[in-house]
Amino acid sequence: MAEQKLCGICGKVEATEVCSVCGIPLCTACVRKVEIPEESLGYQMKGTTLSPIRRGTQVKKVCDKCLAEVEFI
Repeated sequence: MAEQKLCGICGKVEATEVCSVCGIPLCTACVRKVEIPEESLGYQMKGTTLSPIRRGTQVKKVCDKCLAEVEFI
């Protein structure tokens, strides 16, 4: 039988995600999502986005500790 990994923050619920910075297992309640806008010229022209449907963003799933310590810019 496979061993369940518990959340590294609360330790009560089964982990479904992993922090993209430190690699700690996270449950759905403890995971924090950070949206980083894409700043390359391929996504913008004169300060406006080229496509209103597909925004140039990058989503990172992190824990509370990494959210407080790491700059995501």
